[in-house]
This record gives sequence, C-alpha cells and structure tokens, in this order.
Amino acid sequence: MRTITIVNQKGGCGKTTTAINLSAYLASIDRKVLLIDLDPQAHTSIGFNINVKELEVSTYDIFSDAVGKSIDSVTIQIEDNLDLAPSQLILSAVEQELSGKIGRENVLLKSIQRMRANYDYIIIDCPPNLGLLTINALRVSNEAIIPIDMSVFALRGVSQLMEIISILKIETKHDIKTKALLTNFNTRTKFAEEILKNVEENFNENMYKTIIHRTVKLKEAASKGIPINKYCKNCRGAIDYRALADEVILEEKSLREVLPYELGPKRINNEVIFQYFDPNADQVQLAGDFTDWESSKNITLNKNSNNVWETSLRINPGNYRYKFIVDGKWVTDPFNPEVSIEEKGIKNSKISID
Repeated sequence: MRTITIVNQKGGCGKTTTAINLSAYLASIDRKVLLIDLDPQAHTSIGFNINVKELEVSTYDIFSDAVGKSIDSVTIQIEDNLDLAPSQLILSAVEQELSGKIGRENVLLKSIQRMRANYDYIIIDCPPNLGLLTINALRVSNEAIIPIDMSVFALRGVSQLMEIISILKIETKHDIKTKALLTNFNTRTKFAEEILKNVEENFNENMYKTIIHRTVKLKEAASKGIPINKYCKNCRGAIDYRALADEVILEEKSLREVLPYELGPKRINNEVIFQYFDPNADQVQLAGDFTDWESSKNITLNKNSNNVWETSLRINPGNYRYKFIVDGKWVTDPFNPEVSIEEKGIKNSKISID
C-alpha cells in the first residue's frame, strides 16, 4: 500500500484538485483508493458533491477524544474502487483540542493501523498550513506530492515544508519521498518558464514529468462536484491528470518488476551490501553471525528514495547466517534464496564470502 500526502502550506496551488483527480484516475485503472480529506474547508469532500453539513461522522471523529473512531467508520463509497473519508469545519478544532497531548501527531497513524479495509493507495489532502493535521498526514505517509503553481510565491514556503519533513525523519526515523508537481501552468508566459527552471533546479529528478496546465474545465468540474475524468475526459485537464496517474502507476510497476532482480546481498570490492525493500517500515536492522547475534550490535539500515533499506559491511571470508529485524519482527531475506534451517525449524538467510 502506498500512502501519498498532497501537501503545500500555500493555498491555491492545486492540492485539492490534484487529490480529487489523481484519486479518481487511479480508481478508474483498477486501484483501490482511500481519499482522506484533512482540510477543515472540506473542499475535497465538496468536490465529490458531498453535503458536508449533513454528515453524521467525518475525519474530525478520528481525532476527537470523545469518539476516536477508526477510519473505516467514517468512510463513504464514492464509486467502485474509491472511498472518501470526508471532512467538516469542526475539524479545525482539533489543533486546540489535542494541544499538549502526548502522541497527538500519531492519531491518524493509529486509526489507519486499525483499518480493516485493504487499499492500494491512500491519498491525503492537507490544509494550507504546517499544523497538527499536516504533521499527522506526513507521519503516516511514505510519499508526498508538493503541488507548485505558477506564482511569485511558488517556492517561498517549500523550503520550510522540506525542513519539517527533515525534522520528522530525524525525530521519528520516518523517511518520506517527496516529488514536486507543477500546476496551473500557462505555456504562453515567460514567467512560467522561469518558475519551471527554478523548480527543476531545486528538485532535480524529484519532480513529475507531467505538468498540470491551467484550464477552466478543471474549475468547472470542481464546481459541479465531478472529477475531470467524468466531466470532460478529452480536455487538457483530463489528459494531464491521466498522465500523472500513469506516471504514479509507472513508479509502482518499476519497483515491483525491477527490485526482485536487483536486491539480495552483493559483494562490491571488500564490502557486502545488504538490502531490504519495505516502503511501510519505520526501522530495519540487520543481525547475524557477524554481529554475534547480540542486540546491542544490531546494524540499522538507511532507506533510500526507492524505499530500499540498505547498509554495507566489511566482512572477512567465510559462511554467515543473518536476518533482518523489521519494526521489531525477525524476517529472512526475501531476495536471497539461500537459507539455513536451524534447530526447531528456525530459518536464517545465509551468505558465503570467498
């Protein structure tokens, strides 16, 4: 399951438009999607023609001490493969209600952990600030899409957002892959080209090739509470968001198809590289004969931008048994077919170093 937060503290940059239309397109190509509206303005919910004033439950009830519902209990089905956890204005009270309470940044995480339904994607639309709701969204996500529109203030707040993500990584050991998405792009202006160049310089390869062009059809679809793929499937906005969904799917396919052939222990010069793939893990460690199986000597792996955890060790020639420890759970290396079966049927991965 991929969990993607759409985030930027600047308003009007296309967060909600992206959340709605990316979710709708992913659902249309057979991905089971949960869209979570964490903006008290509830524009994502309204964008699906939901009368939020008549809702009996909403995402507020996930955070409320008096209720504390699991996310399953507040979702509604929008269409095949697409569920929505809607928002209401009362969600704006969460910041004050949870002020000073321990674990307030993990409320959404715990709610999703109790979730019974299975999804391929969770997409989260955030409010235009870096408050508690946004921190909850980032805490539960492995990826973040940062919409950047064509305005003079486009990149001004992004550095602060990246700093928050960096702090979150340090404090919780939770890494988030970030990618920029250009929105409201007007090809007829020189200023837009300058912004594009600026974003490319700041994000390099960490930006989507797809560009969302400015078009009135996207605004019309939103005003009618209809995703663009249902409103005008051949217009510029529909083509752009279909391309974005295809690009997101391509990331998924490339990981699934390439990683099994690339992972597994490798010897490079005098070192052995150990790798483990798990985009949802918070911590991965390595233990084995080379650490004497002592917990104090466990080696913590680092996660790269492809959600691959890895470390390199200088190991003397010999035969070694090892295992990964994923969030406290011992697992053999799924990309190494060589195993050693110990007493009582316990399995360890093994490697021979010449």
